Amino acid sequence: MRTSLDRVRRNRTSAPPVERAPELPLPPVRLRFVLLLGLCAGAVAWLYPRLDAAWKVHTLATAVADYGACMVGPTGPALLRDHELAEFRVLARRRLVTAPAADAPFDRCAPFARAITNDPAVEAAHRAPAFAFSEYGGNPRPTHAFAELAVTPEPLMQQARRAWPFVRSYAALVKPSLGVKEAAHPVAPAVPALGRGLTPARAYYRIARVTADGIVFARGAGANLEVWKSSDGGASFKPALPALARDFAERCPTGGDGRSFVLRGAGDATSVVSVGPNGDVSAAALARSGENVLAVACDERALVAAVRPEHALRAVLEQCSFAGPCAPLAQPNLGRADLGLDYPLDLARVAGTTVVALKMGNIVRVTSSRDNGATWTPLSVAFDGGEQPLPGTRMPTELLTVGRRVFLHGSASRPNETYGLLYSDDQGASFRGR
Repeated sequence: MRTSLDRVRRNRTSAPPVERAPELPLPPVRLRFVLLLGLCAGAVAWLYPRLDAAWKVHTLATAVADYGACMVGPTGPALLRDHELAEFRVLARRRLVTAPAADAPFDRCAPFARAITNDPAVEAAHRAPAFAFSEYGGNPRPTHAFAELAVTPEPLMQQARRAWPFVRSYAALVKPSLGVKEAAHPVAPAVPALGRGLTPARAYYRIARVTADGIVFARGAGANLEVWKSSDGGASFKPALPALARDFAERCPTGGDGRSFVLRGAGDATSVVSVGPNGDVSAAALARSGENVLAVACDERALVAAVRPEHALRAVLEQCSFAGPCAPLAQPNLGRADLGLDYPLDLARVAGTTVVALKMGNIVRVTSSRDNGATWTPLSVAFDGGEQPLPGTRMPTELLTVGRRVFLHGSASRPNETYGLLYSDDQGASFRGR
């Protein structure tokens, strides 16, 4: 028994000692630090684009407000802010069509457009002259369209969505800067009244007289003579007997003393004959052979005619005094040196003032001169077919003098159809409708 215990003790004492496991070095970065850095990086990745968008929102909001004020005046910022783009475009188009042809009405707005859209093509369109746009009318080769000016607040709205929660609403930020120059608020063109009764026709003699029964209108001469009568101030006409206009039909009267102008052909040429109470007084050459007389108007002072030379597209104006010669009348300024009377036109004379109406595309513009062509008023928009569409001859393009009032009217081939009708009581300086 003792021997067995001794043997056990010897085995225990002879066993090799157990070595201690070596200690591993500490990691250079603790896991908690890795997690903290990950959280910081995530926070920066989440915050930075939103803070950057918030900064851009403030910049874009000012640019949008400045653009709106520059384009259409005081109401522009609010219209863009509230996304009322249809009304904004109506006002911007009015500014375009009422601007002089050579002017670039939106040039000052181009930097704001570039800041909002970051599109050089949009900036270039804003710097273009008004005549370069197809909506201006009268340009056979326009290089721009109004749609190219389509600047919206969409970039601002996108940045505002990205900037949440730092920017919850951009509406309060849309305020124009102190230095921005606001445009004048565009005035709406006159809405034409609706006329009825007159049919399409072109004639040299178009004379209206106010009688006790209403207005009697004589148009044409000879077999083409038509007489109309209106009992409601010219709003509607009905055919009438030629006898009602026997005192003034088939000539261009200059007043109540029996004097008048008559156009007569001599071969292919056209002369203006001054006729007195007792017959012919004198004749003056108006148009040579090959030249076309497009329109004629007269009052108690003179006769004015638009004549188109042979093989030409541009008409010239001639003014003939009673018993005197015909002389060139200075042309109106249409806003560009290269523009002239190349468009369908009509004439009126009232109290010594010459009124010219030009159909430029679907827009009718009017200019007038009170000093025999020495100066002309700037072209003004009397009718805008872009806002009040009327087809074909129903557009108000023809002038008619009734007393001291000037009518600008259209015509309709069917009795139940209506046409545009405008009035001027200031010798063609402005027109009104309804």
